[in-house]
Amino acid sequence: MEIDWVLVGGLTAGALAGFAARFGRLCTMGAIEDAIIGGDLRRLRAWGIALAVAAATTFALERGGVIDLRTASFAAPRLNIPGLVLGGLMFGLGMSLVGTCSFGLLVRAGGGDLRAIVTSIVVGMFAVAVTAGALSGPRELLVAFGTVDLSHFGGSRLTDMVTLTAGRTAADIVVALLVAVPVLFAISDRRLWRRPRLVFSSVVMGFAIVAAWFGSWQAVQSMGLTRPEGLSFVAPTGRALLQFMTDGLRGVGFGVWSMAGVVVAALATALARNDFRWEAFDDAVEMRRHLIGGALMGTGGVLAGGCTIGVGLTASSLLAVGAPLFLAMVFAGAYLGLRHLLIGQTV
Repeated sequence: MEIDWVLVGGLTAGALAGFAARFGRLCTMGAIEDAIIGGDLRRLRAWGIALAVAAATTFALERGGVIDLRTASFAAPRLNIPGLVLGGLMFGLGMSLVGTCSFGLLVRAGGGDLRAIVTSIVVGMFAVAVTAGALSGPRELLVAFGTVDLSHFGGSRLTDMVTLTAGRTAADIVVALLVAVPVLFAISDRRLWRRPRLVFSSVVMGFAIVAAWFGSWQAVQSMGLTRPEGLSFVAPTGRALLQFMTDGLRGVGFGVWSMAGVVVAALATALARNDFRWEAFDDAVEMRRHLIGGALMGTGGVLAGGCTIGVGLTASSLLAVGAPLFLAMVFAGAYLGLRHLLIGQTV
């Protein structure tokens, strides 16, 4: 029997990510909040481990000819810098208002958080509106006037740039050095190793990114997809919303199946750990903050081409040069949002 790699690959990668996030309490916003407010870098270091695992394994599979990711959207030679800057700022600000990212909303939804379900719907609505709806005009302007073509430099991936200018061996050395940086950053804090569950979950998260690349590449080989797709959770949320309203389960894509995998694995993990709790908005102020945050994440995620998992980890696993810029803007947006909340103001 032929394997449906769109379904199997999406569910598997999403399930690994959902389990890792729920089991180890991996959260991008939580890591930023720990760093800014408490000076605790352990969760940021854990994300560094996930990035190192994803980048090293993805590069090894590509070098070995197991997968070919040159046609992936995150490897495209055209880079929309204004979209990354504005989208990253909006996404980071939205994260701070909600308390998590679009991926974290799915994880929370699996644990019984009704706030996360409502906010995910808002993220999906704005993702659709910015992609092809009432808000698509400004996005098209950013694409038309803010895109830089890096084809002459070898593309938007650092490995391709180095290979073009200095050769394949030099690219291998650069990858090894870049992978070593987050690993050294992680192991330099002995307190992190006293949280083995967090370390284990970060490794699983790294392999979730790799599983998405492998599964989607197999889907390309079996003609289930036209190009490989990585994990990302903004545009797929919009597609899931449209699918639910119009198409049922016909032609469900890789991204939507990965979302399903996240929710199912988070639910199973919450139940196994007796951690499932129904939660709702405390008051109108909290609900308003979540709705605004969801709108910012849906808009910013589309402008930037992904979320903290999509551009942050998935694009970074390809060493895409736009990923660090996006992450810096997300951090800046989250910082501004936290500062706004901490001085006693509400949205």
